Amino acid sequence: MKKTPRQYQIDIVDRTSRSLAKNKAVILHAPTGAGKSIMIDMIVSRSIEKGKTVLVLSDARKIYTQLVKECNGTEINANVKSMMIFPGQCYVGMIQTLIKRPMIISQLQELGKNLILLIDECHISTSTKLIDYLPEAYRIGCTATPYGIIHKHLPIYYNDLVEGPQVDWLIQQGYLTNYRHKSRVPADTSLLEIRNGEVTDKSNEIVFGAQRVYDGLFDDLREFPFKKCVIFVASIKQADALNERLLEAGFQSTRYHSQVEHGDYELAKFTTLDMANILVTIKSLSKGWDYPPIDMVVLMHKTLSTSVYQQEIGRGSRLYPGKDLFTVLDYGMNWKQHGLYFEDRPYSELWKKVKQKGETESPAVCKSCPSCESILPVSARKCKYCGYEYPEPEQILAQGEMVDLTDEYHDMVGKKISELTPVELANYAKIKNKRPFAIRVARAQEQIRHGFLMDFAANMGYKRGWIDHQIIPIEPIEFMDIVLR
Repeated sequence: MKKTPRQYQIDIVDRTSRSLAKNKAVILHAPTGAGKSIMIDMIVSRSIEKGKTVLVLSDARKIYTQLVKECNGTEINANVKSMMIFPGQCYVGMIQTLIKRPMIISQLQELGKNLILLIDECHISTSTKLIDYLPEAYRIGCTATPYGIIHKHLPIYYNDLVEGPQVDWLIQQGYLTNYRHKSRVPADTSLLEIRNGEVTDKSNEIVFGAQRVYDGLFDDLREFPFKKCVIFVASIKQADALNERLLEAGFQSTRYHSQVEHGDYELAKFTTLDMANILVTIKSLSKGWDYPPIDMVVLMHKTLSTSVYQQEIGRGSRLYPGKDLFTVLDYGMNWKQHGLYFEDRPYSELWKKVKQKGETESPAVCKSCPSCESILPVSARKCKYCGYEYPEPEQILAQGEMVDLTDEYHDMVGKKISELTPVELANYAKIKNKRPFAIRVARAQEQIRHGFLMDFAANMGYKRGWIDHQIIPIEPIEFMDIVLR
C-alpha cells in the first residue's frame, strides 16, 4: 500500500518537474527522513503517464533493492546480461552493472530526450560516466547533501537545484526527531593524517583505538540512557576491535560490515532478534538503511565529509513511538567543521560553489552575513558588502571535557517565538544558524518591547551601528506564535 504524500513532497515534485522542463538536468534536494522514496515514486508515475521511459539508478545494493520495490521497475542487475528496453516503462539499475552492458546502453541512447535518468545519491560521482553515454537524456539527481565544493561534478552535470525543507523545519513540523549533540575530546586528534581529502583509516584506528578512548566510551554508554545505539567507525579493523572490547566489557554488541560472515544474521541481532542493543558499523550503513528505534548515534571517528557526517547522524532522526530525542556522542569533534545537524544550510548556493584557491573542501565555506544576508566565505571576519564584523568565536573545549552543544536550545523547547528573551533569541539564531529569521523576529519585537533589538544585537555581538540599518516592520509578523519543538 502506497503512502499518501505530504504537501511539501508534492510541492518539491511539482517544482522539480517545472525545473526539469526548463533546465534538463536538476538536483532534487531532500534531507534524510524527508521521504525521498515517495518523491521518486511520484516522479516515476508522472513520467510514465506522459509516455517517458524512466531509468532509476543507484550505486548501493541496499538502496537498489528498495528502489526496485518502491518503483515497481524492471531490474537491471548483475544477472541481466542483455534485455529489450521498451519505451514508456520504468527500469531500475545498478550503475556499476549498466556501464558494462553496451547493448542495453545503445537502446537507451536511441530514446534520446524521451529518457529520464533518476539518480539516487547523485553527490557520488559514480553516475557521471553513464550520464556521458546518455547526453540527450533528461536527468534528476537526488541527494540530501548537495555540496559542490566536495562533489565537484554537481555544478558540471546539473543546471539547477530544487531545494527541499531544512532539517529543523522537518523537526518543527513533527516529521523528524529532535536531537542532543554531545562532544568529548578524549583522543589526541593531532595524530590524524589526511590523504585524498579524508582522514586515513589507519590514523583513525590509532587515535580512536587508544585505551583511554575506549574507557571514555564505556563510561558514556553507561551514563547516557539508550535503547538502540549505532556506533560508526572508520574501518573494518576498527569495527572488529571495538566490538570485541564492548563484549569484553559486558555490553550487548554486534558488528556489521562487508567482511562479516553471516552479516544479515549479525544485523538481525540488533534489529529483530533483540540479542544486541549496540551495533558497530562503518559508513556502508550510513545511507539506504532505516531503523527508526535508534536513539543514540556515536561518531567514533573523524571525517572531513559533511555528507558522511549528516548521513550518519540522520540514522537516529526517524520518528518512533516513545522516542522524543536521540543523542549524538561526537568523539572526533566533527561538529566544529560541519556544524550541528539541525542547522539551516544555504543549499541553493552550496550545490554550485566551487573550490577557490586556499579554501578547504568543507561545505561550511559559505555563511550568510547576519546584517545584509550576503553569502560570504566562512573564514571571513568582515562583510565586504556592508562592513559587518563577526565576533571572535567563544567556545573552546578542554581535553576530555564533555559538552552538550544543544542544551541551550532544549531549554527553550515549548516556548513561543514571541516569548523568547533577547538572549534566548540570540542563542537560537546561533545554534540553528537562523540569523536572518531571528533578526526579523527582533525587529518585530521592537514594536512591542522597546530595547529588545539593542539587547539582541549585544548578545549577537553586533556593533551599535548595526541597529541603525534595521527597518522596523509596521505590521506584526505571523510566525511569532510558533512553538519551538
